[in-house]
Amino acid sequence: MITNNDTPKYALVALMQNVLAGAFSSPAPLASIKSTDGSNLSQEIRSGVAIPRHLILDCTPMLDLLSLTQIGKLAVPPSEELFPAILKFLKDPAGEVTRIFSGNDPADISGRLLQFFNGRNELKDLSGMLGSFLEGQFGIALSLVTTLKNLADPSLPRLVTDSVMQYFFGPNGFSTVDEISIAPPMNLSGIPKNLGDLKGFLSEKNAERYVRDVISVVVEATGDFQYKLRDRYGRMIAQLSAAHQETAKRWFKGFAAMAEAGLSSAVEETLLGIGTFQGNKLVAASAGAYAGTTARKMTQHVFLSEMAVGL
Repeated sequence: MITNNDTPKYALVALMQNVLAGAFSSPAPLASIKSTDGSNLSQEIRSGVAIPRHLILDCTPMLDLLSLTQIGKLAVPPSEELFPAILKFLKDPAGEVTRIFSGNDPADISGRLLQFFNGRNELKDLSGMLGSFLEGQFGIALSLVTTLKNLADPSLPRLVTDSVMQYFFGPNGFSTVDEISIAPPMNLSGIPKNLGDLKGFLSEKNAERYVRDVISVVVEATGDFQYKLRDRYGRMIAQLSAAHQETAKRWFKGFAAMAEAGLSSAVEETLLGIGTFQGNKLVAASAGAYAGTTARKMTQHVFLSEMAVGL
């Protein structure tokens, strides 16, 4: 539940998530895979090398979009000045996020957030199935608001709901396009099939873990939908020889992981560097998970686009 101290923190998370969700609806690529020797991604994969030798992942456009250096400057004393400074920084043409955070009473803010879901027929199934998250974990609910307000396709709420339910009830949790299982702690049984599945065995059962997982699943499903990643990934693999398929799968996973690591750490480092954020790790986790997973999806989109050129 949101508190007085959390209000400016979550407003800043909303600012960052709103920018990233808006980027999903733009055709402009926010990552690139650059060659240092004139080759391309497809040629490198077919060359037989185990790891990329002449390819560089550049996520600078995403970092520029988030304006982390400017966000760092918002940490001005006294702390009461932070909230109005954040709202001035927020680009919210439709006014949905601004409306939610208008005023500083936590109960009113939570109420206005719930109104976003309860006032829309297309979100009734989502609010019914995920009601406990909407009422109990502000960071998860906020990630849904910033996502759904920017991407208004009527089929997306059902897809997001099913993906979150798959996380909790699927035999292997939610399976990403690059075949990583995201599941609640201890839900996986037996011996993990791959390294990614170790997450389900080794992670602690705590609030931060669930917040990161659920937000990651929301963004994973959104990115898959927006960029048609699952269909495109299947087509890419089908067009490669058996000898090159495993390399393509590993590199697809590896470039996405590099992007996620870079963006999530940059966002969380920035927020935790602002003194007022240090008392609630869930807030930084909400922003970091959203940014990191968005970076994964945008990088996967670029990877498949580059491969389509070379196939």
